[in-house]
Amino acid sequence: MITSALAARLLMVSPERVRQLAKEGWIEKQGRDQFYLVDVVQGYIRFRNDSDRRAQKTAADSRVREARAREIELRNAVREARLIETDEAMAIVEDMIGLFRAETAGLPARVTRDLQFRKTIETAVNDILERVADIAAERGRAVEEARAAREAIAPHAAGHMGEREPDISADSGRAGAA
Repeated sequence: MITSALAARLLMVSPERVRQLAKEGWIEKQGRDQFYLVDVVQGYIRFRNDSDRRAQKTAADSRVREARAREIELRNAVREARLIETDEAMAIVEDMIGLFRAETAGLPARVTRDLQFRKTIETAVNDILERVADIAAERGRAVEEARAAREAIAPHAAGHMGEREPDISADSGRAGAA
């Protein structure tokens, strides 16, 4: 038998904490401020294991809440037209580049009648259009690679909580069931 003061020294907590754990049922009290050493150690281990389990569950719950909040934010952004589908954005960019290309096609003729100077302007405009096309293609590949990566990950992503979990309610009457 040991006192709460000695139990506190063994567990590196205060005597008040030992008494609190006893009140909460983690440590069995044998008499006025008396405890079995084994009960103190085992009770404290059970308490710590339960605390660790609850902390892990809280962290997982927090990640789920954050993911749900992010999903809601994205849905709201789509509804408020602050966010559009990638395909739609790419189509808009392609339309704008097509318009730009069409408008610049007649630029040399609008600037000069000198055929040699027109050729110089056409070459410069075509160089610019090629650089724009190369950058657009590069960015498009990056978007497609990111999409392919998301699609590859999606089948392996965690489902909703409880999805495809066995029904444990039938086991609740058995000894040792969780």
